[in-house]
Amino acid sequence: MRILLMLLVLSFTYGQTIQISVDRNQLTEDDLVTLSIEVTGSKDFPQVDMNQVSKDFEIASGPGQQTNIQWINGKMTSTKTLTWTLSPKRGGMLVIPALSGIVDGRSFRGKPIQIQVNKTTDSSENSVFIVAEIDKEKAYLGEQITLTYKLYKNANISIEPFEMPDFPGFWVEDLYTPKRVQYRNVTIQGVKYQVANLGQKALFPIPSGKHVIPQLKVKVLIESKKKKRRRDPFFDPFFDSFFTETKTKVLRSKEKKIFIQSFPEPRPFDFTGAVGSYKISSHTDRDTAKVNEGFTFSISMKGTGNLGLFSIPEIKFPAELEAFPPTDKFEKDTFRDDLTGTQSWEYILIPRSAGNLTIPRVQMSYFDPKSGNWQRTQTDPIDIPILPSDAAQPNGSGLTKREVELIGQDIRFIHTGPANLSSSTRGRSNTAIYIYLCSILIFVSPSFISKFTGYRLSTEEGRQIRGALRTGLKEIKKGNGDPFEMASRAFYIYLENKLILSTHNLDPASVKNYLGDQIPSESLRNILDLLKACDAGKYAPGGMEREATILKDMAVVMKQIDRILA
Repeated sequence: MRILLMLLVLSFTYGQTIQISVDRNQLTEDDLVTLSIEVTGSKDFPQVDMNQVSKDFEIASGPGQQTNIQWINGKMTSTKTLTWTLSPKRGGMLVIPALSGIVDGRSFRGKPIQIQVNKTTDSSENSVFIVAEIDKEKAYLGEQITLTYKLYKNANISIEPFEMPDFPGFWVEDLYTPKRVQYRNVTIQGVKYQVANLGQKALFPIPSGKHVIPQLKVKVLIESKKKKRRRDPFFDPFFDSFFTETKTKVLRSKEKKIFIQSFPEPRPFDFTGAVGSYKISSHTDRDTAKVNEGFTFSISMKGTGNLGLFSIPEIKFPAELEAFPPTDKFEKDTFRDDLTGTQSWEYILIPRSAGNLTIPRVQMSYFDPKSGNWQRTQTDPIDIPILPSDAAQPNGSGLTKREVELIGQDIRFIHTGPANLSSSTRGRSNTAIYIYLCSILIFVSPSFISKFTGYRLSTEEGRQIRGALRTGLKEIKKGNGDPFEMASRAFYIYLENKLILSTHNLDPASVKNYLGDQIPSESLRNILDLLKACDAGKYAPGGMEREATILKDMAVVMKQIDRILA
């Protein structure tokens, strides 16, 4: 029997009445309540703002429209009804607020309706529920969280079509979506259930203020037996199947919060967000190339983790190679729960001069959540000889990519009007005389200053020697790039300026020759150990333990040596 909780009767000029009601005032969290607005004597259906109910309820379906026409004593009566199916968002005393709307151009307003929502009590005889299972509750940014929604039942049910929720704060990869629901038997705490996988997702936390696994809502029809009647000895139990009833419920999984852990400090300079386990390799499509003939340089990265959420560090190709933006491709392994696959990049490189060129190594640091440590993977440098071109380039050809871009920006004007040559020529003559006089003064001023003051202005070499330490420390403070390469380059620049060396090809062996007789053996040993550590960090997979301090250590050693050489 329908329960009318609230009857709103509005009498208008034309005899219209409005009833607002619900079919029950007590239910459980997985039950549904039907809200009806019935208008008698109106031409149109009422227009109602249902956003008012969104605080405590979700609209599972509706509005449904129904028109009923009756003839009483030769007079027609028309009743129009709107119905909504509402699902409570939580337990407790909830309220459907006073609904307001318009019908036939006239406004109406009802009164609030209170509904008691109780906690769901699952009985082992008739239990259906959804569970959101995750493999971890703590994760790093970019670390995979495997989420599986499972439906448990020990009753006959039918599932209506449903959609997976949105996952704000996560990048999502689909691992498994069933074409049809399949069940298998399980036993939980002595109770037998049938369980089905409703879907599996790989979630990767991204920077966000909130990381919550949302609820999955599924509407089901549950079949249950009616209350038993007194047993008739002549009644066949076979006919019990004709005495069942169906209840509609909305099942919800519980929300789950994910705690985001911080990466250990310091972060490597070449970390671009990779979390997981990776191996990187590179190759070219040929062993030699010719000037102005392009070849392909490919980088391949295989691994498991947040593939697609990061890129490799920028590659600094030699100036003799012109590199075009790469094309990338990702191939996913669909037969694993962890996101596994191969990410590849292809560069088109065009050599512009002959000789032996070296494509630098490509290195990348990543965080391994299993070990909780930073790791690094890198390729080997590739040496490729560049041969001269077979045919000489005609005049005006061989433009580089940058030159082609600049041509589009270069605008040349042809002046066709008369020109006043006399005034411009006179102005240029005066300017030239002024520049010549200033040049003479600048040229002879050092001699006058030296003659009358007894001091000689600093020579270029003297300034270079005194500024050697400042130049080297400035190189260290740039702070972008490989710290091992920056540290060794800074020292070699310092030593070149300090000793006025004519060569740029310095290494630990040459440093030993230049400084062996000028600084104490202990200081020499310190700088050589530091330079060897830089080489190990640049060209070997190890060295990450000194990465955070190598620049600071190099600055200290440079200052010590500069005091000795002063």
